[in-house]
Amino acid sequence: MKIAWAACIAILATAPCQAAISSPVKTENGLVRGVPGRDAAITAFKAIPYAQPPIGKLRWTLPRPARNWSGVRKADKFSAGCAQLFPQAQFPRSEDCLYLNVWTPANAAAARLPVMVWIHGGGLRVGSAAEPLYDGEEIAKKGVVVVTFNYRLDVFGFLAHPELSKESGHNSSGNYGLYDQVAALRWVQKNIAAFGGDPAKVAIFGQSAGAYSVASHVASPLSKGLFRAAIIQSLRSNYAAVPMRSLQEGEAAGVELARSVGANRLADLRTMSADKLLAANKTGVPVSANVDGRFLPQSADEIYRAGRQNKVSVLIGSNSDEAQHSIRSALSAGDYMAKAQKDYGADAGAFLALYPGNSDLEAKEFQQRRLADLTAFGEQSLARQIAATGSQAYLYYFSYVDRGGYNSEEPVFGLKLGADHGAELPYTFGLLNHWNKPVPDDDRKLQTAMMAYWVNFATTLDPNGAGLPTWTPVTKTGDDVMVFDRSLGMQTHPRAAQLRFQTLHPGK
Repeated sequence: MKIAWAACIAILATAPCQAAISSPVKTENGLVRGVPGRDAAITAFKAIPYAQPPIGKLRWTLPRPARNWSGVRKADKFSAGCAQLFPQAQFPRSEDCLYLNVWTPANAAAARLPVMVWIHGGGLRVGSAAEPLYDGEEIAKKGVVVVTFNYRLDVFGFLAHPELSKESGHNSSGNYGLYDQVAALRWVQKNIAAFGGDPAKVAIFGQSAGAYSVASHVASPLSKGLFRAAIIQSLRSNYAAVPMRSLQEGEAAGVELARSVGANRLADLRTMSADKLLAANKTGVPVSANVDGRFLPQSADEIYRAGRQNKVSVLIGSNSDEAQHSIRSALSAGDYMAKAQKDYGADAGAFLALYPGNSDLEAKEFQQRRLADLTAFGEQSLARQIAATGSQAYLYYFSYVDRGGYNSEEPVFGLKLGADHGAELPYTFGLLNHWNKPVPDDDRKLQTAMMAYWVNFATTLDPNGAGLPTWTPVTKTGDDVMVFDRSLGMQTHPRAAQLRFQTLHPGK
């Protein structure tokens, strides 16, 4: 979802005022001085290093602890985003990018407030914590400390290679972006108390590739104890049922990438320009986690099936039109019907009753709906697996189509069938408070409810609170879900019949 937030967030003048928390703040590496937020009750600290720059010989190594500095570091501007191919980006990019940002409403370090740590999306290829869409101030105003950060992306975050595995000391490579995230979470554990946060009350949340990352941390033994709650927004595909690539497969892809750019040694890759590597990797190394034996000792699907994931509370869900901007081509009606027969045989009629395709336009519509349902099915399946191990899991379905025009991107096929991928983000972050046009009352009411649920969950591990419709946790077989729409509340999943069909036909 491309939203022109840089243009639509009002630039509000901030009068000189006393910072909410005593500044500078002492971190383990040195002193940092923040700046007042738009609201003088919030102090923002930007571009705090949580690891050394992964450049030169540190390209494709595990993140190293940040170096100490003397004096007081000004934390008033965002760092560059990590190196990436993103022509629409309105932020600078660099391999020197491992920095984080903190928004705190605390007036003293002893406040011990809940902490919410955001992991941005972008397919593990693009994105930045500096994007205005992820401004943490409005959530912080609800009484939590908010942290956002950058992590290595694309080829710099996920290249595996035999030479890298050999030099690592633990016989693995790849997953560097996920190790960066672990480093950021460890920084939070060591430092967030100085900003008024409670390291024992950390919730991580993310959308799309950020949701993929959050689900991976719930599975990873390296992330155990770094958070107690996880919010997973639009985890695309059936994450907990799809095997991940092996380290060997990742290494083979890395060797092929090196061959394609004429690099005979790892040293050649480390001296090559970032732009050349990114250009070469457009269709090269798969950008995803591999089963490296360390961050992931097994594929996440095996970990979840066996119930060996970290025992944390989870809030998870998807949107009603997740596929609107991901589907790039569609089958004709004839090809669609033929594929249904091939895939489902005797059950093809049942499939076509749920997903008809009697014309090319109808076939396009229901291919789009089908992909959205696969995401919803994956979310429901993962929630049930988590609930089966005794952890609390709360499931939502976001189908609200806004009236304020926050989404400026046209649908690929001209078919807007519901709330698209990322449509919940303005409501999650409270950004309607800074929209440059009047906001409809229904939109603002939904934002108020959604933010309350998210903050309540981070605070108490239960999203429920005064004035909100009751949200009941997931059971092993129930179809009830919290629906975010004109009518907010628990109901039978609007796509329950489609999800039950998928249960009978996993993997298709």
